[in-house]
Amino acid sequence: MPLESPIQRDGDMGFIGFASRMNPLTLPAGMLQLSENMRLDRGVAVTRKGAKRMASGVAPADTPLTVPFVLTNPGPVVRSIYDGGIFASAVVRSPDAVNSFEVIVLAGRDRAFISAFDGSTEFSELWATGVILTDDDESIITDTGELIIATILPDEIAFPTSPDETIDPSDNVSMVQAFNRLYLLREASLSAPGFGTKNMTTAAGGFDVTGTVATVNLDAHDYPIGARVRIEGGASAAFSGQEYDILTTNHTADSFEIEVPPDTPSDTATAGRTVRRVKAPLFWDLDPTTSFVRSPGGVPAGQPATFKTLRSAGFASYSNGRLIVPDGRDSVLISDVLDANFYDPFFSSFRANQGSNDFLVAVQPWVEGAFLVFMRKSIYLAHVNQFASTDGSAFAIDTPISKLELLTDEVGCSARRSIAVAGSFVFFLSDSGVYRLDSRLDLKLRGDTKPLSDPIADQLANVDPGYASRAVGLWHNNRYHLAVPIGDSEINNAIFIWSALNEQWETRDDYGFGVDDLLVATNERERRVFSTSQAGIIMMLDELEAGDDAPDPSVPNYIGTVPGRIVTRRYGMGTMSSKRFTRVLADAVLPDTGAIRVTANLRNPDTNEVLVPGLTNDTGSNNDFSLKLPIRRKAHYAEITIETLADRPEIRNVSIEAALASRPQTDTKIAA
Repeated sequence: MPLESPIQRDGDMGFIGFASRMNPLTLPAGMLQLSENMRLDRGVAVTRKGAKRMASGVAPADTPLTVPFVLTNPGPVVRSIYDGGIFASAVVRSPDAVNSFEVIVLAGRDRAFISAFDGSTEFSELWATGVILTDDDESIITDTGELIIATILPDEIAFPTSPDETIDPSDNVSMVQAFNRLYLLREASLSAPGFGTKNMTTAAGGFDVTGTVATVNLDAHDYPIGARVRIEGGASAAFSGQEYDILTTNHTADSFEIEVPPDTPSDTATAGRTVRRVKAPLFWDLDPTTSFVRSPGGVPAGQPATFKTLRSAGFASYSNGRLIVPDGRDSVLISDVLDANFYDPFFSSFRANQGSNDFLVAVQPWVEGAFLVFMRKSIYLAHVNQFASTDGSAFAIDTPISKLELLTDEVGCSARRSIAVAGSFVFFLSDSGVYRLDSRLDLKLRGDTKPLSDPIADQLANVDPGYASRAVGLWHNNRYHLAVPIGDSEINNAIFIWSALNEQWETRDDYGFGVDDLLVATNERERRVFSTSQAGIIMMLDELEAGDDAPDPSVPNYIGTVPGRIVTRRYGMGTMSSKRFTRVLADAVLPDTGAIRVTANLRNPDTNEVLVPGLTNDTGSNNDFSLKLPIRRKAHYAEITIETLADRPEIRNVSIEAALASRPQTDTKIAA
């Protein structure tokens, strides 16, 4: 007589991550096939909170722009409209401990906008226990009786008006605080009108030098007086990679004058000599009474022509009192200590992959004065000595020459803003996915040949390579966030989150608005993650219980339900034979009006989806539920999909039961 069909159970007692590329039959317990808009905290899958709209209406220019920001308590201090759009931003802190301030500076087309959020004008919000002494909010008394005199800042800081210091949508723009200044870096596109490279072809010759003035003969240059130009290809250092301002003297349609170092020889040749107009770096010295000014051009005063000043660039890094600036396609210049306008190309520069089909993407400060040099197809580690040292002899001094060390030439960085440093780890996006540089036991930085994103490689394969450079990375709360454009989107519309606590990819968040920038700011004394869009919409992530706010403020009382979803691994009870799946079991917490939908996906011999009864909590309060939902179908394997339809249900565990085939009848014989 055959034995009764045994019932077996398989399932997951908790969830630690998802791996969509792996064979779902081989996934270990606790791993999901897919996790969308979920958080896997302490093994519990819960729908993420909705994003709260904080500000909107920042007017973009001709091309959509990214608008980073900083928030105050209780809300953002930003304007509703910025004429011409916002191109870059930075948080600026005053070095003055007496008249201190901390503000957000937003770079517009022809001026910067200041929004105070600490120690300046917003006393009624920021000093809840203080007493305003004057109507103009210039001083307060704290709850300890301390008198604070505050610095009153202007709402706007102007850019220089001559010759034309505006920012165009095609410019590469960034800001960095260094040397008690705020530097605004602008790199004009070669395709922008008037900024293309011009070859010197005039019969009058190249550069005629008289004393310290050089006449540049360039037919139909169209450069205005005061414009900054970069000259390259000359026979002497003064005409090879230097940037000068056009003087007011002897300015014609086919020539202009610049100031050069003494003893600079003339260069009458024209072959290989090029000139292009650039946008000078601007800086603000953090004095409320001053405006942005130009960083000086030319050669540093009293120095040979081999030395350089701060050049036009789209980005820079600041570390250990030195500014790190890209210098062309594959070179990097490092400023003198505590001097942003003094660069020695011999002792404080390095060049990576010279002559190769590679170019510089980013420079990231690292430990002990080192810098990570991210190229498009390779990564280097640059060591720069900060100070000269002596060996005890009379005149022996070790020169601070840089050293370049190749980390890997197998991968490079495809998006500068995707780089995020977290302790001994460095995350970045490459053509092959997300990689992580690790410090090993020998304290050397190493690159792994296997991408960190290998478990979700099928997801990142949907990123359009043409727009991958727009990806943004952020490290916050033990998680690496990566916003990328998925599918046909040209803007970042999905955020992948890797959890350092679980050492797994946690979820893919989808939003109905562009996530063009990610940043961490303080809101009500908590560090929170915010996103900004090209349209000027500012959202605080993981804030609302009910769902996402509408990106468009004109939509009244709109709350979009967050559609969470998990797909379990494929359950087979350890056998490849057919079995009768009987029911799904799960422990869930549903808030009042919360709802979920459960689907059993059966595999082999035929794919079959069985919609088992879901659940809606209509009890009027939050409740725990033990779900026992019938299936009653035959198949070889089954996987469970749980979708959250309303509010934020929590899924604690999932399991499935199946009746296996009975054992066949056997005869027992006793051999003599």
